Amino acid sequence: MTTNEPDLTDAKVQLAISLAAIDSACAGNENGPLIAAKCRGLMRGYHARWKDAGYRALTVDQIVTTNLYNPATNGRSRSFSLAGLLDVVAQIHGRRVLVDHKTTSQDITDPNGPYWRQLVVEGQASHYMLLEWLNGRKLDTAMWDVVRKPQIAPKKLTKPERASVVAEGQYFSQRISDASRLALQTDDRETPELYEARLAHDCTVERPDWFFQRRYVPRLDAELLEYAAEIWQHSKDILYTRKQALPPRNSGACMLYGSPCVYLGICSGHDTADSDRWQKKSASHPELPAIENGKQLLPNSRIRTFQPCR
Repeated sequence: MTTNEPDLTDAKVQLAISLAAIDSACAGNENGPLIAAKCRGLMRGYHARWKDAGYRALTVDQIVTTNLYNPATNGRSRSFSLAGLLDVVAQIHGRRVLVDHKTTSQDITDPNGPYWRQLVVEGQASHYMLLEWLNGRKLDTAMWDVVRKPQIAPKKLTKPERASVVAEGQYFSQRISDASRLALQTDDRETPELYEARLAHDCTVERPDWFFQRRYVPRLDAELLEYAAEIWQHSKDILYTRKQALPPRNSGACMLYGSPCVYLGICSGHDTADSDRWQKKSASHPELPAIENGKQLLPNSRIRTFQPCR
């Protein structure tokens, strides 16, 4: 029996599907060609870096929910349910591993650097591993799969570089389209296609470790139980804060990421939630489904938002 369906286990097919998805997502965007070139270059480098890593995805973008328990008493929360959207659960060398993807501008080559030290205490892995454990699907470990954002942009080409591309139709060992060769006759800056070729070469041949790193995140059972106690306390704090007429504000969080918090106007009294600048969301967590039992969802993102400023 034959079939016209693509073999999704084939690495080349997987790469082609990924590149097509990038093109589709960027279509119609004013900056789409450049964004697509950056993403395609990274995807080609990522594919070359990990295509032979030997892990098989068991689930992708799986929504997981469960009851929230007090680990000290086994009491069940009447207000909240734990929830999460798990990137990937994979089988790696016979182990069930949670794989979470991240991007960063920080250095990821030093395993003892600040980026990795912060992820050691990041609660996201504990949250997802606890979710799976409570659902009877215990994970062996977790892994951060990190991509560093490119710091190179389209550049100007020298006259010899332009002449070489136009004459040979190649750039960093990639065949270049006639459209890009024609564009170089009147413009000395890399087209998106040329930029993609240089970026792909950089992260595939020159600096793959600079762009791509993976690190295991071991979590002992005792650590997950500690996290379960923490998240139970967070749920109590949320309920307590709701009863207060004016929850305590944290001015240290107003510029937490180098720019004003979007709610600064409301907290400072210069705006109100009823003004025409605001529109109420139809759902607090659109990526997660509503729970039929009437409980509110408590994903890791909600806890991280609550912690710096109530």
